[in-house]
Amino acid sequence: MTRRILLALAATSFALLAFASPHTAQERQVGDRTPTGGRSQENRQVVDMAEAENLRRNLVAAYDETDALIRFLAGYEVIRKIDVMQGYELACQKLEAESARIGQMTTAELMTAVELMKQGDNLQKTSTIIRLAEISRSIRNDAKVQKVLLKAERLSQSGLLSKAASSSRKKINSRSLIPPTPGFAPSCNWDDPITYPSGADLAISNGVALALHVLADALPGFLAFFVTVPNPIKIALIIAASAVDEVTNALAAVAGDAAYCEQVRLVIEDNLTNDDGYMALLFTNDFYLGYVVQTVRSALTKATNTGIPTNCGNARLTEALMFFDSSDAFTGTGPERITAYSKLRAAYQNIGASACVQ
Repeated sequence: MTRRILLALAATSFALLAFASPHTAQERQVGDRTPTGGRSQENRQVVDMAEAENLRRNLVAAYDETDALIRFLAGYEVIRKIDVMQGYELACQKLEAESARIGQMTTAELMTAVELMKQGDNLQKTSTIIRLAEISRSIRNDAKVQKVLLKAERLSQSGLLSKAASSSRKKINSRSLIPPTPGFAPSCNWDDPITYPSGADLAISNGVALALHVLADALPGFLAFFVTVPNPIKIALIIAASAVDEVTNALAAVAGDAAYCEQVRLVIEDNLTNDDGYMALLFTNDFYLGYVVQTVRSALTKATNTGIPTNCGNARLTEALMFFDSSDAFTGTGPERITAYSKLRAAYQNIGASACVQ
């Protein structure tokens, strides 16, 4: 028993010697220094002041970068008009006010805050504040993020974004039917499919939203020492994350329509090329013929722009358009459906043909 006690004491003594401050031996030798294991009051104050000022810089950066982030997002109309963004200006004002207040706090007040955080073991959590500023800054400056938001802006201005988002909320949507039925028309941009969001676009947008949600959830509780409740940084992050969520959902709806439109286009082009194309006449709704018009018109435009001969294709298209209104809706009678389709098929087959196809 005695041997085990001695071994334990020896181990404890070794641990104390191994982890003792390098200044401890010197402090024991100089009579006017503080007692063993302590720091001089002057050194401690210098360290605390440095920690306090570092905390101030990190907090001010967090407020300022969050403010800049939400203003950056609000710079895009597609985000600014989302309902959750309606209060973003007030959120920014609160961020600016809190940033200014922390910037004006005395060093003594900040040193007190540092001591309180040390007691609560919260000092390490300031890394979250540092990451918050860094992530906010990187989102604003990321060229890929800017490209996705610009694409969403263009889709919104063209009406495709809101139309696709609306159709995606229906129980039966355009993408479940070929051909589509009235009321469920997809958002198809036949002339410029490149504008459709890609999988990478959706991943970037979703990643930004996820990062903002995680940051909002990870904010350390010690921020309550500096701000009133609720925390304006958390509010701003939730607003930003929710807005990006909505944009991501709308982009996903457009991407879904894009896949559907491409499928319809391939079916139409196959029917226009092969003799069995007349099977399309069995469809009872006229949406199919409307999509045939748009497909043929787009194909003729692309051929002309790339120098491919179209022969009398535009003339056949003009003759077919006599049976459609300005929105490409079929207005003819039953027998005229065959005539209209025949004209459209001839117009398409003139692309690259050696002579005019009647």
